[in-house]
Amino acid sequence: MVFHPMLRTRRRLLAGLPALGFLSAHADDARPLEHIVFGSCLDTHDHPMLDRTLTLPRDLFLFMGDNVYADKGGIPMMQEKYARLKHSRFFRGLKDKPILATWDDHDFGLNDGGSEYPQKKEAQAEFWNWLDEPPDSPRRKQEGVYHAQSFGPVGKRVQVILLDTRYFRSSLKKVPKDQAMLGGTSVPTDNESTTILGAAQWAWLEKVLQEPAELRIVVSSIQFAPEAHGGECWANFPHEQKRLLSLLKGQTALVLSGDRHWCEFSKNGVFDFTSSSMTQKHPRGTPTPNKHRIVPTTYHLPNVGFLSIDWAARSITTKIIAEDGEAKITHQAAFTELLVR
Repeated sequence: MVFHPMLRTRRRLLAGLPALGFLSAHADDARPLEHIVFGSCLDTHDHPMLDRTLTLPRDLFLFMGDNVYADKGGIPMMQEKYARLKHSRFFRGLKDKPILATWDDHDFGLNDGGSEYPQKKEAQAEFWNWLDEPPDSPRRKQEGVYHAQSFGPVGKRVQVILLDTRYFRSSLKKVPKDQAMLGGTSVPTDNESTTILGAAQWAWLEKVLQEPAELRIVVSSIQFAPEAHGGECWANFPHEQKRLLSLLKGQTALVLSGDRHWCEFSKNGVFDFTSSSMTQKHPRGTPTPNKHRIVPTTYHLPNVGFLSIDWAARSITTKIIAEDGEAKITHQAAFTELLVR
């Protein structure tokens, strides 16, 4: 029998590697969340930014997508990349606190991919294998990796909602390259039969938003608030964007997003704090236009997001932290400002 070389590599990486059962975060009713670290886009798992991330105070870490780059090489490549991440100093350094994750296109398995990806079920299995999700977990039985987790006692409850913007997503509407925007050839569709989340995930989201919480954090692998820019974003599906805003109406909520390989803070009905990339420099160094940007500064070098909750003041402070530990973008908002109207 001939073995694929990547499978041999994966077996070596996994040999002797203990099961990491700490990853399914459980609500702690006694201790509220105060510090949340969030990031996206890791094309390597040995980088100074990752070392810096481990020094930050942290009650929860959020992987927001492109946690591995495995959209070339099929499932064997995906298995190898997950094994390398799982074995890395960075990942092991996170294990003392809860971790939650969703995926984006590169760990989903198809660049800019959606529901058309033929190996999405196999990719979902590898995603949950990476996170040591138990074999009998309901998360393994559903289609899509969306899930939610609540933390903290009554009066200080945070619900973290991780969306899956890949498994059910309809194909993007494209234009010729000579009509492209700065970010690419994707444009908003007027076909309201298209979807980002799919019927099952929308029904689930409506249900979880009825659970009690003082603050809701929605994790979307792609940006929610910025205007259409040619790349992937919620603005390419304006009817879906409006639907999410409608569901969030009356909630104290914010969105955390990744994907773009730069950071910016926006608001379009709800705050959207984008942190990306943890290990890559944005080659162009300039952002696409965004009329919804609330802080003029953007940041284009490796970074991680850091969110602090001040329960006494009922406010949050969100920062983009660079390799040197300095905050490159900072924004503070009271809970009253987070109320979606």
